This record gives sequence, C-alpha cells and structure tokens, in this order.
Amino acid sequence: MDLERRLYEALRRHLENPLSPKPDLFKIPPTGSIKETPHGQIWMVETSYDLGYLHGRVELLQSIYSDSLEILDPCCFRDRFDFHSAAVVDTETTGLAGGTGTYPFIIGIGKWIGEQFVVRQYILRDFFEEPAQLAAFASDLDGTGSILTYNGKTFDLPLLRTRFRINRMEMPFANHVHLDFMHSCRKLYKRHFPNLNLTFLEEKLLGFERSEDVPRHLIPRIYFDYLQHRDDDVLLPILNHNRDDIVGLYLLAQETLHRVDLALANACQDDLLLLALGHIYYRSGNTQRTLDLLSNVKPQFASDEAINEFYLLRCRAAKKLRDWEIATSIWEQMLKIGRFGHYPHVELAKHYEHRLKDLKTALKLTNLALRTMEFERQFISDARYRSLTESLRRRQSRLLRKCGIS
Repeated sequence: MDLERRLYEALRRHLENPLSPKPDLFKIPPTGSIKETPHGQIWMVETSYDLGYLHGRVELLQSIYSDSLEILDPCCFRDRFDFHSAAVVDTETTGLAGGTGTYPFIIGIGKWIGEQFVVRQYILRDFFEEPAQLAAFASDLDGTGSILTYNGKTFDLPLLRTRFRINRMEMPFANHVHLDFMHSCRKLYKRHFPNLNLTFLEEKLLGFERSEDVPRHLIPRIYFDYLQHRDDDVLLPILNHNRDDIVGLYLLAQETLHRVDLALANACQDDLLLLALGHIYYRSGNTQRTLDLLSNVKPQFASDEAINEFYLLRCRAAKKLRDWEIATSIWEQMLKIGRFGHYPHVELAKHYEHRLKDLKTALKLTNLALRTMEFERQFISDARYRSLTESLRRRQSRLLRKCGIS
C-alpha cells in the first residue's frame, strides 16, 4: 500500500473513532475577556496600576526624564524617546530559536492610559488566532511613538516582525523609536552583578522578589501542554510572569535613570556606577567629565578589580588631557600598590625622559620595568612578551646613550 493510501486510511479511522472529543476553544476564559478584532476573536487579560503603586520598594511614577539617555543610548535620545508615550513590550514564545517556526503565544504591552499604567496581554488559544492577536497588538500601539524592551532588539521585535510578514499584515512599529534597556543595564551594572537577567535586577535594584515564578525554560512546554489538554489555568503563572516582566522593566528604567541623575549631580555613593559612567564618557570623548566623575570614587572601599580599573581609567583620562600633575600622582600610587606590572614604570619613564628631562630616573624606571617583565612573562603570550621586552630594551639603549654610559 502506497504512502498516500496509508495516510488516508489512518485519517478515516481517526474520524470514525476519535481518541478524545474536540476541545471547546471558545469557552469563557478563567480571567480577562474576549476581544473582537477585524480578524476574529482573541483572549485578552488587562491589568491596571495606579500612580504610586509600590513594586518592591520603588514607587510607580508617570514622569521619567529622558535626559540621562543622552549618554546611555545617544540614538534614542536623538530620536526623542519618550517614556510617557512609550509601549513596554514583552512576549512569551513557543521556543527561543526564533524564525518562522516560533510563535509568540502571549504578546504583552504596557502603556500609560490617563493616570494608570495598563498592561494588556493577548493569548493564543490556538495558532489560527494569530492574525487577531497581531491586530489587537497593533491597535494598542496606536498613539505610542516609542517601544521599551529588554533584549527586544535581538529577540522580541525581530520575531514580531516575522509574524507580521508571514500574516501579510502592516508593520505597526516600523517608525517607533526602540530602546532595548538590556544594553544600558550591561553598561551600568556589569560590575555590580554576575547576572543581568531582568528578574535578578528586579530583585536587587527594586527589592521585588517574585513568588512562585515559572522558570523561563519551562514556558514553551507548559503552553504545549495547554494546547493538548485545554486547561486555561496552567497559563495563569505564565501570564503573571509576563505581566511582572513588563511592569518590572518600566520601573527598572525609572530607577536606573534616577540613579544616573544622582551620579551626574555628584549625589551618588555608588562607586561602581560612577566607574561605569566614567567609561561611557571616556568612550564618547568627554574626558574631562570622566575625571570629574572619578574624583568622587572612594577606592579604599572598592574591590581590587574596581581599584585597578579606576586607576587605569583615571590616569588615561589625565594623560589624554595632558594633566601631568594628576597623571604622575596616579602612576606613583600604582607603583605603591604593586598590581599594575610594567605599565606605571613605563609611563613614568616616558614622563621623566621627555618632559622633566631627568634621564637617570627614566633609566632607573626602565630597568625596573624590565625586571617586572620577568614576573609578567607567565601571564602573557610569548609574542606579547617579546614585543614589550624589545621596546623596553630600545628605550634602555637610548637612555644609556643619552647618559653617556657605555
């Protein structure tokens, strides 16, 4: 019997004696309501948060000033990203691979409506409802000019873009200003925490600890179980997870920008945040602002890694500004600490040779740098060791010749 005949027989037997009755997709959901769209019905859950709602220890505010975005995300600042008119978007999907086979079975969107922050979630009861889900989401994006996500540039928005194209629907967010706040958090908090997961930052920075939160890796499996058994209640923990992600992201942005504002006003005691902002300003070319921020850091209370980073950044900024008084002071402190290898010896040798014309001191520092290289040899590659040693020997030869020492 050929394959086509076997498939036909299997389908006929299934229709004559189905294993289970056809599930009712249109029963009343346990929470939320059914929303009508031009493309059909979709299950919607709406939750509203009043001004002053306390999420952990942070209060929900309607006004977030975007001035700090000028250093965190210059593109969004230039394009006038506005938190008040922004839509916070998060999805829960059938997998993490992306592509045409991955569906966002929950699309959540949070935005301000009047004096309430309203979160709406659109849930697929089956895949044929996707056009209705996308239409409802597009309708909610009307009146918003900005989108706030966490890892949305890599995952959420490319996935939604794919789904709109597959369904041949107009892209509703093509002209929106998009702020992926994960990149700002990486710049600011990578020295604070080993984990930059949204839930982890929510706990550490907002003081909000989720109870009975569903593990992210189980979400696709739970949804496929729902499709098989049609038990709406199993989706409720995922809805809670998605809603907490949206509210938590908005408040994380609010709290982070508040902290940055305090740091820029010299009213912050977070040395690691000051160090992070110093790096951002240094990369943007504002070296003087880097030095001003780092002057508020108290290295005696920081970890060894932070101290190393602080001294290296501060001396490079001072050198770039040609502020030799500050630069030499830092290099001398680095020598006393003794964790910076040949670097401070070489920089001081250059300073004494070319600016102070003290050739004997420069020679002494060069000799010390060469000795230090023997200790560094086991921590660097052979090529790097040879390159540095040859450079130091050339400097040594030149200084010996200038000093008249054969």
